[in-house]
Amino acid sequence: MPSSPLAQAQRIQAAVSVLGPQDTISLLRLLKLADGTRPMSELAERSHGMTEAQLERRLDAMEENGLITRRQEAGTTLVSSTRAGREAVAYLQIPVTRWASAHQGVPEYGTGPGAYTEQALATLNRAHTVSTVMALAAYGEPAYPSEILDDALPAGIDPSSLYQRLQQLEADGIVERTGERRTYMYGLTTAGKALAAPLEAIGRWAQRHLPAPPRSETTVRRATARNTAPAPATAKPSPAAPAGTAAPAVAQAPSPSQLATARARAASVRSATAALTFSHEVPPQPAPLVSNSTAAKRR
Repeated sequence: MPSSPLAQAQRIQAAVSVLGPQDTISLLRLLKLADGTRPMSELAERSHGMTEAQLERRLDAMEENGLITRRQEAGTTLVSSTRAGREAVAYLQIPVTRWASAHQGVPEYGTGPGAYTEQALATLNRAHTVSTVMALAAYGEPAYPSEILDDALPAGIDPSSLYQRLQQLEADGIVERTGERRTYMYGLTTAGKALAAPLEAIGRWAQRHLPAPPRSETTVRRATARNTAPAPATAKPSPAAPAGTAAPAVAQAPSPSQLATARARAASVRSATAALTFSHEVPPQPAPLVSNSTAAKRR
């Protein structure tokens, strides 16, 4: 198992980058319907909407990622799915498709269960999406960005990337924003909470078929300031008061409103330290959308 929640999220994100590119699941489904192997010419004929060059590039990436193999036989190129490719269809398609059909609209591209699966994976196939969702799920309630920063982004990543990712997840209906300007809090919607089953399935597939991410990529960041709400004060034992004198006052625990105020103040200090703004204005430059970061690194 990965050594930390962030490492686990990074491995799931790597799996999404392998399976998420358009037509990957559709091609694996076509191979499954033919007991795992089809001639290249037949695959091209059934891959509607793909040119021969597009099909070749997609198969190159799938072979590099260990989803298929190709071999020459009697002058024909045979394409076969590997164990990883077969299990991707067998074990991931049902939970991912169920989530997509319940929480997303009808796919704009393709038809059938494979189209729903590809649509859901495309939503997750953006850098730090999985770790952000998992960090919010672990927090268990709406959180300030600085409160989940350590679990959402590895060290060395600009903290403003978290804000940009939260903004995109809000547009996707996975995250909801509450609070007022510069004190926004974020929590998972019903759709976001329902991602638990698909992410668990993808995580099991990744553990079986993908190497653990390098330790350097999963180093947990630590904010310079770690201010938190003060712990409730406790009364210290004192000598018995002389007869006829009033008993000393016992320190009272902070009220819920005082704790909320302290939490908001601590979040503001941490966000300033990490250079993370809570403004909902559009950042100067949008976050890059990584379509297949793992494959790109391997190349």
